[in-house]
Amino acid sequence: MRKEIKGRDDINLLVERFYEKVKTDDLIGDIFNNELFFLWDTHIPIMINFWESVLLGSATYRGNTMRVHIELNKKYPLKPEHFARWKKLFFETLDEYFTGANAEEAKKKVELMEALMQAKIAQSGKPNFIQ
Repeated sequence: MRKEIKGRDDINLLVERFYEKVKTDDLIGDIFNNELFFLWDTHIPIMINFWESVLLGSATYRGNTMRVHIELNKKYPLKPEHFARWKKLFFETLDEYFTGANAEEAKKKVELMEALMQAKIAQSGKPNFIQ
């Protein structure tokens, strides 16, 4: 049964179910399963804090998502198809478990993040790049 995203437990469910899909994905799974790029034990709590801050206004996230992805791109070039798959899996997870305003807001945020991250990554290799 789908429910609204109302608290940290819902965010936790969203993040954990999403990354279960990511771990086995044939396109982006390798990025997330490579310890040079990604550590599950640290990433999952960060993502829970991130989405709790974004959707519930909790201000628990402390970090710079753009910088993290720009640095990752230097080690593993992130392509539009990687972002498209990330978005597809995230939307699938939202649609499987959630409904309501915060689920729709999460989709809007993902759309914005996808576009902004790709633009910033493309700009990051240019002289005088300012994050």
